[in-house]
Amino acid sequence: MTDYLAWYIMSRMIETLLKRYPLISDQVDKAELRVILRELESVLENAIDGDVAELGCYKGTTSLFLARILETRNESRKLYLYDSFAGLPLKSAKDNSTVGDQFVAGELYTTKADLVRTFTKNHLPQPTIKKAWFSDLDKTDMPERICFAFFDGDFYESIRDSFRACQNVFSSGATIVIDDYDSEALPGAARATDEWIKQHQTMVKSFRTEQSLGIIKLV
Repeated sequence: MTDYLAWYIMSRMIETLLKRYPLISDQVDKAELRVILRELESVLENAIDGDVAELGCYKGTTSLFLARILETRNESRKLYLYDSFAGLPLKSAKDNSTVGDQFVAGELYTTKADLVRTFTKNHLPQPTIKKAWFSDLDKTDMPERICFAFFDGDFYESIRDSFRACQNVFSSGATIVIDDYDSEALPGAARATDEWIKQHQTMVKSFRTEQSLGIIKLV
């Protein structure tokens, strides 16, 4: 299969899913989802070893689409979801922004039971769901290998802790997508990402931004 044909098939599949299924929250839009799903597709097309992880899933909008990609491709890889299911934690000083006042502790609250029901309602296989603050996660809570990770923790410490929990199980060639990297309201996401990249330069093949997202491809 030529590169162009593979790209065309991938693009059509993503557009079909985005057209067929609604977004169930306003925390991600279709333009961002398109990028996230394209990056997952690229990882799968290149047969990068490992499972898929999302840290910060809220009601499950992105989670459902990640699962649909895996199902459409008949992948045996598993989907792992992590969330506090207690809303946002407290901000640190590195999250302060004059336009981010709506993001306060307890905001974006939902429950694990609601997420389970959402997957059942959408006739998708149940993912592995871990209820925990990201600061309490370690390698033992992660899949053996991760090929693709989506970090949506909003705040500095949540993104920092997501990197810490996952960094020793990333596969060679894995991709990490960080939500809100280019968000004036949530500056902590970029600060934590930039710090991790600086501290782990030998692991990073490339970094770029698209939409509000930061995209890291590992060596």
